[in-house]
Amino acid sequence: PTPAAATAEPPRLGQAGSPAPTAPAPDQPDRDILARELSKVAELAPGSAGFWHGRLYSGPEQEPTVTWRSAEAPRADHGRPEWLTASEFCDVPAVAKAKIELLAQLLRASQRTVVYSGAGISVAAGIGQAARGQAGPGGKSTNAEPTTTHYALGALARAGLVHNWVQQNHDGLPQKGGFPQENINEIHGSWFDPSNPVVKYSGTLQENAYPWMVEEAQAADLTLVLGTSLGGLNADQVAHTPAKKSLTGRAYAAGTRGGALGTVIINIQQTPHDGAATLRLFGQSDKLLVGLLKHMGMPQPAPTGFPMPRALRVLVPFDAEGKRTTGGRRMWWDLRPKAKIQLADGHNCIGSGQPAYKHIGNRSTPGKGQVVEVDRLTSSFRLEVERTCMRLGLWWLEAAQRGGPLQLPVVNQDPEFEQ
Repeated sequence: PTPAAATAEPPRLGQAGSPAPTAPAPDQPDRDILARELSKVAELAPGSAGFWHGRLYSGPEQEPTVTWRSAEAPRADHGRPEWLTASEFCDVPAVAKAKIELLAQLLRASQRTVVYSGAGISVAAGIGQAARGQAGPGGKSTNAEPTTTHYALGALARAGLVHNWVQQNHDGLPQKGGFPQENINEIHGSWFDPSNPVVKYSGTLQENAYPWMVEEAQAADLTLVLGTSLGGLNADQVAHTPAKKSLTGRAYAAGTRGGALGTVIINIQQTPHDGAATLRLFGQSDKLLVGLLKHMGMPQPAPTGFPMPRALRVLVPFDAEGKRTTGGRRMWWDLRPKAKIQLADGHNCIGSGQPAYKHIGNRSTPGKGQVVEVDRLTSSFRLEVERTCMRLGLWWLEAAQRGGPLQLPVVNQDPEFEQ
């Protein structure tokens, strides 16, 4: 997908749509010490000491064990260096323990941590992936439930240790796992946001998605890469940019001149950019993140299922066009079955390149429809928009009530406001 022209303002650092970085508490590790140590270590070459572990790692040096061997490339549609295969690995327990301890240090020291994820973290939920591997093809889609990884990252966000998430997947599992909607950039579209349908390779990204992603790449002090092959997508800059900035040893600052703590890669396969990683963990992210939460003294994630909303008609701080407001009368957002709705301005139905939506946004079919039902199985509202089925995640209700997102995906055709 290609970026659209940046005609709308993305969430800015420090606004409600994108939390401001927080200064380390007194008991947190000294970020400057970690940054200086990182700046002393150049990118590691394949086969060199530390290549399996990362530039800042200094624990036990055993190489990971091979859990599945392959001579093929991780993806058939991406190029690769000669040494890179689809083989899968797992760190031995002593190494995994040391890496988890260092990861906890980095998270506590980081001024702004961004998650960058691919399809690999949703395989355990039953969703297929494009990369080769020993996992099966998967058979779930909108009915999938979050994995331990999704719940753990949601817990880290609530603890103030993760600030934003650039999500390649379309599955809504971060939100089902408790991650705030307004802090997720679904860069390639979503099954649960009718204003941002899944974007085909020939399509165009939603106008806000690309500038927001670039901003997060520049603002990240630390990026956690999970379940992606880093095979050359434009969005991979979310991983590359902080890794490059970590070579400078500079103090943190959002933008091109600041330094960074770099990139942590958690994956069962190698990637072309392992040598640039601050820390490289091999293994299932579910198991590694359980170990991380335990080490940090945080409760273990427990699947709870997404709660049903108490009311389907709620007061929200948005105007008739679905834009967030800071004062004045609140709007009644009505998502009860048969409620008349329409897509808000700025939707990407035509730009997505999806044949099913190419008519939505024309003068005769501007994007009007109605709520059909609440679907408990998929944790979503099923919508009919211009005779086409679409979905809106239930979590949008809660997010709208607290004024999280800058823009609602849908509004009522004849909105009502509090008296």
